[in-house]
Amino acid sequence: MRTVLAVLLSLSVSGAVAASLEEDVQKYVGIFSGDKSGHVSAAQSLQWVGISDKRVFDLVEQRLKADADAVRNDRVEKDRAAWYLRALGWSGDRKYEPTISSFQGDRTYERYAKSALAEMPRYEKWNPIISNRATFDPKLSDDANRAMNMLTSDDLQLKLLGTKRILNGSHREEQLLDRLAQDVKAGYTKGGDAETTEAIASMLRALGSSRNPKYVELLEEAAKSSDRKIRNGAAAGLRYYR
Repeated sequence: MRTVLAVLLSLSVSGAVAASLEEDVQKYVGIFSGDKSGHVSAAQSLQWVGISDKRVFDLVEQRLKADADAVRNDRVEKDRAAWYLRALGWSGDRKYEPTISSFQGDRTYERYAKSALAEMPRYEKWNPIISNRATFDPKLSDDANRAMNMLTSDDLQLKLLGTKRILNGSHREEQLLDRLAQDVKAGYTKGGDAETTEAIASMLRALGSSRNPKYVELLEEAAKSSDRKIRNGAAAGLRYYR
């Protein structure tokens, strides 16, 4: 138990950049090979870390196949199995598509299977970007570096994933916030399609959630935008300062 908790802690705390992607893989292999108590947190985190290694996801698949039927009437245990299913989608590896597809039509797990199948092709592209250590800044934690990789991507949906890491309180590093501010400045005056304006609105909320006074002026400027979604996003960001 202590070993599993120690590994989980190492996945979330700030610190020095890990030696290699292999080190990350071994952390997850250790978790999914061991006690189930840490599996939900570990499975959830797989959406952020950019891992596709079969040594990790074969274990997740094995756990899913072993437990899904047995625990479907236990709410807590069923949720654990559902996170295994979602995690297989985050692998980005189509090897697991048949396993995920086998849960379509299953009243207990169907919605999780649909999400996993929809996300799989995205993560096939995203995982190499998220985990690209060539871009890592040694002054930032591994997790913050992954978030920066998301934010600097040309893929708007991946930028949004990075934005959510800030919105959910995982990161307040100024380097990440400055990157968000850069994207907002480049986009809020231009507007764009619905997806773009929604993304800018989310970025504005994330900047505000930092409560860093450095971004108040930008939020106030964006609040004057002609686009309603951007105005609302700026307003939501400014409410964090009250």
